Amino acid sequence: MRYTKWEYQNLALAAIAQCAATVDNLAVRGSADPGAIAACVDPLLKFNPRSLEDVFPNPIQFSQGLRTLQDIFSGNRDDRNPEVIRYLLGILALRQKLMSDTAMQDRLQDALKKISPLDSDVNGEDDHGEQRYFQQVAEVYQETISTYAFRIHVKGNLEFLRNEKIACRIRTLLLAGIRWAVLWYQIGGRRWHLVLYRKKINQTASDIRRNLLTSV
Repeated sequence: MRYTKWEYQNLALAAIAQCAATVDNLAVRGSADPGAIAACVDPLLKFNPRSLEDVFPNPIQFSQGLRTLQDIFSGNRDDRNPEVIRYLLGILALRQKLMSDTAMQDRLQDALKKISPLDSDVNGEDDHGEQRYFQQVAEVYQETISTYAFRIHVKGNLEFLRNEKIACRIRTLLLAGIRWAVLWYQIGGRRWHLVLYRKKINQTASDIRRNLLTSV
């Protein structure tokens, strides 16, 4: 399925939204769909993708993110999760800080290059290799992005937030969200779009999601 530049912008925004929603699920419920997590974190170690098709080989993996966009930009306030919106906006703010800090960009990329990619066959089990991946990326997040004065404060059940395995996944998803935000900006996404193009974003997310679900 081919997409326009605008549609790719919204897929990238959906990926950010999926990172934010998955962080909220982990913090509040202690669990999240392993496939949704894998889709979010997959591009972290892809530094030079050949095309947007390479970045989005299977867009249906971002159905949760598309649905989250629909909830955020619908006219129904009851559908909106304020924490998810806060995480999404926080991710966009951190992207801006990162992109104005070339030294941090170099430091971040050098650190990520030392990490082996996550096995694409994620099954949600606490496999040692999988957990090691999340620990390594979480450490990179703490040593780089977490050093900024502005931080995203995640709210949820303290039992889950104090669980190291869950905490590592949350930090990894936040870093992945920043990576998606960089892509979103690179292909034309701008923060003011979230205000002026609310209805258009909602409709585009709805159309993409419907087409993906009917093509399965």
